[in-house]
Amino acid sequence: MNGKNLCQNLKLKKVAQRKNKVNIVSEFIETLNLELSLRFGDEPTTKDIVAHLIENGMIDPKRLRNYMVIKDFDKLLVTNDGNRTHSFMDLSIKYDITERTAQNIVYKEREKSKMSNNIRG
Repeated sequence: MNGKNLCQNLKLKKVAQRKNKVNIVSEFIETLNLELSLRFGDEPTTKDIVAHLIENGMIDPKRLRNYMVIKDFDKLLVTNDGNRTHSFMDLSIKYDITERTAQNIVYKEREKSKMSNNIRG
């Protein structure tokens, strides 16, 4: 196996190790449900849930920013008539990051938001 293939295999194994087991995800959901019920009553809003997750450090600030960068990029592409360069420039200004960082977020982080990359059976 050459060096490039070995490196790719190690990256794949590292990603696989970071996935959560289904039973742990289920337990987390039940725990979160209890916490939210105690804090907000029977029907917490989506805003209540997200605020709770952010306040308790369950959503990493970088993850939140990256999510918003990706969502804004998709909107900016329409606004900028499909011009990626202008879209990355706009993102870098809004989020105070370099254009290269904005590109890395859009091209590399988007894959991390898929369920298959976060939960294993």
